[in-house]
Amino acid sequence: MAPTPEHSAPEESQSSSPGAARLLIFTVLCLLATGLLMLFSIGFGQSDPLHYAKRQSIFAVVALAGGLIASRIPMRFWQQLLPYMAAGTTILLILARAIGPRINGAHRWLILGPISFQPSEFAKLTALVWVAWWMSLHRRRATEFLRGFIVPIVGVGWFCLMVLIGPDYGTTVLIGGSCVALMFIGGTRLIYLLGSVFLGFSGMTLLVLQDPERLSRVTSFLYPEKYASDESFQLMNSLFAFINGGSTGLGVGGSLQKFSYLPEAHTDFILAIIAEELGLIGSLGVVLFFFLFFLAGMWISWRNKDPFSRLLGFGITLLISLQACINIGVVTGSMPTKGLPLPFISHGGSNLVFMVAMAGILVKIAKGDSDARKETRQMDSSQWM
Repeated sequence: MAPTPEHSAPEESQSSSPGAARLLIFTVLCLLATGLLMLFSIGFGQSDPLHYAKRQSIFAVVALAGGLIASRIPMRFWQQLLPYMAAGTTILLILARAIGPRINGAHRWLILGPISFQPSEFAKLTALVWVAWWMSLHRRRATEFLRGFIVPIVGVGWFCLMVLIGPDYGTTVLIGGSCVALMFIGGTRLIYLLGSVFLGFSGMTLLVLQDPERLSRVTSFLYPEKYASDESFQLMNSLFAFINGGSTGLGVGGSLQKFSYLPEAHTDFILAIIAEELGLIGSLGVVLFFFLFFLAGMWISWRNKDPFSRLLGFGITLLISLQACINIGVVTGSMPTKGLPLPFISHGGSNLVFMVAMAGILVKIAKGDSDARKETRQMDSSQWM
């Protein structure tokens, strides 16, 4: 007998996580507000004090609209869209390398009239959707070498390669690390993944050794005092900002490091300005918000009963949290410079729009998706047994 709506209701309630969704929305809004406040502060003393704040406000409106739309899109839509996402991401990344402007030694941007964006942001979501779709489709054979490891890792490797030609080492590591962790959650054997991590690390090491610019970042990370006047200039001034801020900070607008001492104060190193103006309390508050985001995302994903939604939720949560951890590690001198912005806070449209859109997908997952569960039951009773 086909289940009636009354029979389906308990399953719907088990899959929904309204409390976690509200917590996730709250953390995202708080991080957005913190970013706008800091960008307003960074503008003090400049010819156009509101330049960064105005641009970020526009980006935030677009991002929130995108997040709202994403929170209403059925999960099966992402599965159906995957072939077009994969093709479009590949084409955009190749175009960025071929005709995109060279900025800081890399071709990571595409400019279409008044719009400029980074195609690597598409690659993040596309890679996660690919792994979530494949691992949910073949979850009963996830431990097999071919279906559970080779096929999904080849797809991940392709997107990583397309990003790497930028070159964009930081995003490559982010996508690869997030997808490998997602494959492990999906059931891939750990021994296979450890082998791929070793090969990936070895390959990245060889590439860094052959790239003087990237190699200098590693050496300056290992010996920051020795290269304080050149390669470690930003890192040393970032650390000075943490020292100057102390426990309570110098107050909003009181930062000194933002005046040309930190060239990327509004993007990659914005956490240093937060630490200088809001102190240790403010920077730990940012870390706390990201931790709450991680907990909410993991709870939402764990509660959902649909395999695809569950895995995509885990992947999105891991990717955003890992990007935040990498940025925090770079700003505090715990990791070599990667060039990854702090999610929801750093200035920039591409990253902000995609981060909020992915948060919107998490909200959709938190609501539950009866259509996705119905499709899963059909798959279980057909050829995917």
